[in-house]
Order: sequence, then structure tokens, then C-alpha cells
Amino acid sequence: MRHDLATNHEEADNIIVQQVLRCSLEGKSITVMSDDTDVFVLLVYYYAQAKLQVPVIMESPIKDRTVIDICETAKVNSKIVHDLLPAHALSGCDTVATYFGVGKGKVIKVLRAGYTSLAALGVITSSLEDVYKQATAFMTACYGTKNVATMSEMRIQIWAAKNGKGVTSSPKLCSLPPTTEAFHENVKRAHYQAILWRSLEENDPPELDPEQFGFKKEPLTKTLTPVTLPEDKASAPEYVLKLMKCGCSTDRPCARRCTCKDVVHLPCTMFCACYSTGCSRAD
Repeated sequence: MRHDLATNHEEADNIIVQQVLRCSLEGKSITVMSDDTDVFVLLVYYYAQAKLQVPVIMESPIKDRTVIDICETAKVNSKIVHDLLPAHALSGCDTVATYFGVGKGKVIKVLRAGYTSLAALGVITSSLEDVYKQATAFMTACYGTKNVATMSEMRIQIWAAKNGKGVTSSPKLCSLPPTTEAFHENVKRAHYQAILWRSLEENDPPELDPEQFGFKKEPLTKTLTPVTLPEDKASAPEYVLKLMKCGCSTDRPCARRCTCKDVVHLPCTMFCACYSTGCSRAD
């Protein structure tokens, strides 16, 4: 019945905030029932962006949870609100992976320190090179390093620092920043999501091909899956892959989830656990 709320956007988060912006014209206070972080960030960003004056409250549908005053939150964060949306998308949201050890508190701290701008991220006319450059500068600041050209370079620095503290074992790979190639795929997804968020004031979302932004279409399931690495990139340098070894020790070694066989597509070696059970390449 409310034709003024009609929209062609598909994302529920966009539709919620779009309706808030349109209903604000009536001059009445608005309560949004949601406990989703994406919705919260969008409300804060667009409250400041649209210069709203009406009271807007975000209330969780779960009883006794905190009620958030969006107006006051926007005021407190007025100096960083212009970069809040792309920073949230880049550091992890519903459609973009997060980074080990980089929480939203660290992201806010980096924004307030004014290390870098994310003005290109989420702007449809921005070149990917500009987006990569800004995203790299921001994330390296989140990891506490400066003047690092690529994520792979920072990854090596952090690995070396962790190994240089007298530890008896190497740090887990998941605790390190992603490689440059993997990072770029994640940045594409963040850029794609931020473009959709920045377009919610329009009735029609921009026509974008997700496969150009770090996703792969799965025709059978009709879903989008994230691309972790470009098809022409190896999971690691060849000299590293040759050092891989599995720990298979089941009744049927190398039958399932074998690191050598399924991950790097290399034969098992004498260093693999399965060799002690008589496994061979034929197995």
C-alpha cells in the first residue's frame, strides 16, 4: 500500500535503511528492529549522510538487549563516518571475510587516527588499482605496519617477527595476513558490497557482474561462492609446495582430505605420516 517504499533492491539491509530514509520525511521518530551489524553501520552512515533530524532508534528483537541511539552514535563518530561504510565492508561483513586479529575496535582506532582514506572503495567509477592501493594502506595500518607496498610483504614481516621471539613452533598460517592475490579477491568483494550500499538511495541498484568482483557463479545451486585465488595463481610458490607433507594415518591413508593430494596436488613423500603405514602414490 506504500508506493513510496517500492524498491528494486534485493538486499534486506538496503531495503530497511532505504525505508528509514523515506519515512524520515514524515518527521516522526523511527525504530528499527534489528541486531545486524551491517544494518547498524548503514544507519549511522546514512543518518549523517542524509543529515537526518528525526530520532532513529535501533532495537534488537531479542529481549533485554541494548537499544542504540543512531543520532548520538552518528554525532560521536562524525569525523570518521564518511569512511565508516567502506571500512566496515573491507574489514568483514555478511559477504566479505574478516582478517585474523583485526576486529572492529581496531578498525575504528585506525579511522580515528586518520592514517588513510577509503574514498575510492564503493565508488563505481573508481579503478581497481586505486581501490587496491587504499585498501592495502588501510589494512597494513590495522596490522600495525607502515610503508609496506603489498600484503605479501607485510605477511613476511609479521611471520618473521613472530618467529624471532624465541618460539619453538612456527605461527599458524591463519594468524598471518593474506597474500596479495588472496587479498585482492577479498577487496573486490568489499568493493562490490560497498557499491551496493552506496546506491541504496536510488530505486534501482547498479547492474554489476559479481564474477568481476571476486565471486563465482554456481549454476546448479544458483549461488555465488567467493574466489579465494585467481585460477592462474598457485596456492604457494613451487619451492614451498614441494615441502608440503600430510599427516594421514587412517586405515585408508590419502583417501580423504589429504593435504598433498587434495590441496597441492603433489605425491606423498617419505616425510608424510602415511608412508609409515605402507602408503604409496598408487593408493
